[in-house]
Amino acid sequence: MTMNGYNHYRIGSYLLIGFAPLLILAAVLTDPQEYMQSPFLMLSATCFIGGGFLFALSGDKPIDAWLAGRLSVQGIPTLGHIIRDMGGSGPAVFLPPESEGGRVTQFTSTRSDYRSFAAEGGGFAYHNGSTGILTPPLAAPLLDDLKNDNDLALPKDYSLLMGAIREVCEETLSVTEWMDIRRDGDRVIFTLHNYLLFSGCASLHADSPEFCMLCPCSICSLIACMIAEGLGCEVSLNRTALDDADRSLRVELSCAFAGKSSLPA
Repeated sequence: MTMNGYNHYRIGSYLLIGFAPLLILAAVLTDPQEYMQSPFLMLSATCFIGGGFLFALSGDKPIDAWLAGRLSVQGIPTLGHIIRDMGGSGPAVFLPPESEGGRVTQFTSTRSDYRSFAAEGGGFAYHNGSTGILTPPLAAPLLDDLKNDNDLALPKDYSLLMGAIREVCEETLSVTEWMDIRRDGDRVIFTLHNYLLFSGCASLHADSPEFCMLCPCSICSLIACMIAEGLGCEVSLNRTALDDADRSLRVELSCAFAGKSSLPA
């Protein structure tokens, strides 16, 4: 994987942020009465958050760690409230691409009292017998840029894929000093030590840790997307935890490894 820097990300950030108000307009014009429950509103928030994160990484000079941390979670509480108001209740599940060249999608299940509304459409989807909300992950534009600008390739072998995730986080994005990866059955636990965006995670946890499960931030989302696409399996975010001592972030993912090859015992 090449290291081309972040100047290409600035254009992507402008495009994403520019699309956000257009999607809000589409939500209002499509259904003026119920626009607050429109999927266009969630797409708008996703574009704005993703654009803000790319903007934070796009400068030639190192960005202040506190500011980068704040930008990384900007808008997530708002998006979390939107998802919760639409009935979102379970942790985000990252679904692998349905075909070669496809994209990872994010599914969030909804409460049973929203099933009647969901049956009428309105942007809801069905997965494994559950009704939920299907949206692009926050890391989608970042993952695309890593592929296009840094020649990122996602190995189908578990060990090689973990190496690629470590390289992206430690070297390409430089969001962590070093990353520890441990597998326990179907769980994979990532610990990002001296995490650059720690202040943003701390503020989000103080606001509501629930939002980490409903709409994972760009880095947690990126790790989950890389696994879902690389190994072709479903990935869900179990929990995140912070350690003030070494400013580390612990991310616990559940992966549907059943029947997948090239996995260590």
